[in-house]
Amino acid sequence: MSKFEVHSEREVSRGWSYRVRVEHDDGRQTEHEVRLAWVDHEHWCGGRLAPSRVVEAMFERLLEATGLPPLPAHFDLAKVRYWMPAIDQELRLAL
Repeated sequence: MSKFEVHSEREVSRGWSYRVRVEHDDGRQTEHEVRLAWVDHEHWCGGRLAPSRVVEAMFERLLEATGLPPLPAHFDLAKVRYWMPAIDQELRLAL
């Protein structure tokens, strides 16, 4: 299974931005800058967990999923809803 590491966190307008490095099963490494909006943080965990934990839970699910497009270099985590329609429920249960 692919591995990932969240490298940095910074506050941005209405949320946070993270740099995440993914080491894929085939040995490739990719870097992603992802944004987590306050509203999505609240929606997914009710604000009870660190935003970085939501990012980690999202990447755990993204890397376990099959049939998804390659992850873009920059994306908002809300976009995952288009790739994985059940992600809201999955994250709420996992967190």
